[in-house]
Amino acid sequence: MKQIILSFFVCLFTVVFTGSGCKTPSLPTGRGYTQLCQNYVGHNASRLLDAWGYPGRTFDAVDNAKVFVYVETRDEYTLNPLAHSALIEYPPRVDPRAGRTGETAGGVTGQSVSSMDYCITYFEVNKDNKVVRAFWKGDCKATENMDQ
Repeated sequence: MKQIILSFFVCLFTVVFTGSGCKTPSLPTGRGYTQLCQNYVGHNASRLLDAWGYPGRTFDAVDNAKVFVYVETRDEYTLNPLAHSALIEYPPRVDPRAGRTGETAGGVTGQSVSSMDYCITYFEVNKDNKVVRAFWKGDCKATENMDQ
């Protein structure tokens, strides 16, 4: 028993005084979702499709570009905007001035709307099949990468 207690205190001492072993927990945020989307901007759309699957809807855009639309709903009872085309707008009305700090970065523009029961994400894909930018709006959250 003494051996277990001693091992515990040695481990605790190591973690506390060397600063290793523990990471600060972080909650999902809009900034984290922006970082998540930014991982695909500038890359081939096949990378996006491999990770997210096929989009719920696509739109044709100018210059032979496409727009991939993804929606994540909170639960099965939430209204899915893809089922009601009147709720889909492109380009979306996302005001980067209204977003919180970090929700607009690089090729991604986002706006948190916590009252929405869903997250809608648009990825623009050019004629060369490269993701050129992304927009998101709604209750969109992901864990922040502290290295970015």
